[in-house]
Amino acid sequence: MPADGSNLNILPFALDETTWNTLTTAGADSWTYNKDSKTVTAGGDGIKEVNLFPQGTGSPGNRGTLDIGSANNSTADLKRQIVSGVNQSDFDLLTAQGRSLTFNNAGTLTLNGDTGISAAVKDDVSSIIGQARIIPIFRTVSGPGNNAVYTVVKWVGVRVMYVKLTGSSSSKALTVQPCNVVVKGGIYGGGNGSDYVYSPVWLVR
Repeated sequence: MPADGSNLNILPFALDETTWNTLTTAGADSWTYNKDSKTVTAGGDGIKEVNLFPQGTGSPGNRGTLDIGSANNSTADLKRQIVSGVNQSDFDLLTAQGRSLTFNNAGTLTLNGDTGISAAVKDDVSSIIGQARIIPIFRTVSGPGNNAVYTVVKWVGVRVMYVKLTGSSSSKALTVQPCNVVVKGGIYGGGNGSDYVYSPVWLVR
């Protein structure tokens, strides 16, 4: 966590490594972010996008939502983390479970899965359209539903571009595009590193 006690703007939704790695060749380009007005409008801007709402994670009954903190994140926890990020209490709860947001010597970390992205958080996700967040990229997932365990291999910076969490599963979307994110404190601790995630410059005497 940042030394000043501020939150880490981590979105508790995971994306698989293959989809992330093929984003530049297979992604769509349907949205544009205006940095001056800080708004998102329809139309391409040369930056590919991906649907973060999972159409299949490999874990029955699990839709890619992660417990970052409590082993049984409530909807209230998810809504708070979506809007405000992960706080020190979340980090302390992870530590109590023997987990961490730091990669081990093998370049991985594990996080428990939750049962999914529901319409209950649509207003919260919609409220951060145009904002930058950090998401975890996972390589494998094992176990069903709330017992799913994700093996995370990197953190990446993204911007939320479009949200639709009602209707059929095939029509739902949480669209993001790569975006540089500057955070206080370090996340990376080995392995594949992080994409689009940077630490601010520090003055050293």
